[in-house]
Amino acid sequence: MEAQGARNPEGISHHFVETVKKAQNGDKESMEDILSLFSVDIEYLSRFIMLPREEAIQTLKIELINIVYQEL
Repeated sequence: MEAQGARNPEGISHHFVETVKKAQNGDKESMEDILSLFSVDIEYLSRFIMLPREEAIQTLKIELINIVYQEL
C-alpha cells in the first residue's frame, strides 16, 4: 500500500512552494490558502494548548504566518 504523503510529492511540493513564495511577497489569497490547508491541524492542536480555544487557534495561526514569512 502506498504511503498517504507519497501520492504526487513533486507536484504537491512545487505547488506549495509557489504558494508560500506568493504569500511571502504579500499575496493575501495565498496566505489564506495556506491557513486553510492547515486549518484541520490547527483545530486539532488547539485542544492541547492551555488557552481558550479561539485564543489557541489565533496563536497557532500567527505562528504559521511567522513561519511562512521566514525564508525557505
